[in-house]
Amino acid sequence: MKRGVNILLGTCIIILLILMVILISDFTGKVIEETKKQVRFYFYDEDSGCLLNGYVFSGKKALGKSVDGFFNLSYENYLENVKDYEGKEEISIFGELGSCFNTPELFFDKSWIIPEIKKYHFPGENVFDFKTEINVNNPSNRELQGFIQPEKVSFELEKISTNGNKLNSLSEINKYLNNKIKYVQDWNFEEKINYWQTPVETLNLKQGDCEDYSTALLSLFLAYDSSLNCYNIVFESHVATFCHIEDYYVYYDQGRTELKKRVANINPTNSKSQLEKLNQEYFEYIKVNGDEEKPYYAFNDNEFVEFKDDFVDWQYNLENIKQEFDLFENIKEQVIENTKDLSDSWEQGELGTQTISLPSSKTYGFLIIGLFILIIVLVIILIRFNRT
Repeated sequence: MKRGVNILLGTCIIILLILMVILISDFTGKVIEETKKQVRFYFYDEDSGCLLNGYVFSGKKALGKSVDGFFNLSYENYLENVKDYEGKEEISIFGELGSCFNTPELFFDKSWIIPEIKKYHFPGENVFDFKTEINVNNPSNRELQGFIQPEKVSFELEKISTNGNKLNSLSEINKYLNNKIKYVQDWNFEEKINYWQTPVETLNLKQGDCEDYSTALLSLFLAYDSSLNCYNIVFESHVATFCHIEDYYVYYDQGRTELKKRVANINPTNSKSQLEKLNQEYFEYIKVNGDEEKPYYAFNDNEFVEFKDDFVDWQYNLENIKQEFDLFENIKEQVIENTKDLSDSWEQGELGTQTISLPSSKTYGFLIIGLFILIIVLVIILIRFNRT
């Protein structure tokens, strides 16, 4: 009789332990997955079907990164960074072209007016298509930066006599390139499409227009010394290379052009006046005037500047040494800063999910405690029963 009771009690205890383990694993930490409140942006090149993977911006504010062409805009990110700019600012995407294109190292920078997005679009399945046309050799805006390729032309430096003096070395590089590259005009401002050669193309063809020459020249300059604070400047009808080295501001161009002025930045008014004179001397030298003198952009391998009426101020404030950083790593840091207070991840290629506790988890907690007490009581009964 005693043995039968022991077996029965023991069996009950084992069953209760198994039930408690199941409850703990299934309910106490129970989570379920549900689709986050988000919409999906789909970026692709219409002609090739190539997906665009890059950083997504609302105006100038970095929002996140697309993966396999998709960017998930969470409801929180929408409210914080997009909602107030619908129909006013642009959604844009910036990145490297990637292996789907023949020139994967070049950049794309495409934009669209922000569409109207309603709250009911946010169950996680609505997709907004952003299709575009990529013309890799007709760059605009930040795409220009991809044409500065120091690592691609560094081999050419072996043919040039450079020394420790930066100004002398840059003069030698400019002379060498002038002797090598024949000027051939291919930039027609009446045409919407113009062909920009990569620096390697220009060196191989041994000919090119002003934009071809300047991108090859700046690439060689930065291959010689990556800390040089040099830029290509896009004017109304011309592209030139401009550097600030020590106290010198210098224009480099085809035709062995090298116009420089030493400006001591002590008195801002006087310094800016001297820079204006340097600019005018340059415009007279290349025979442009009026609207043709208007500067639009300055760019190098890690910075892109768009001018309004602040060109001379920009020149005056240039540092002697370029602030070097990884272009895309810098954008990534901006994304993290812009989304740090939001609840979702800043980079998602797949539909996001979130884990939530079951609403009834407290009830199951009490049930587990009750089972634990019941097991203790049964053990006590079993011990006493064996003693009698």
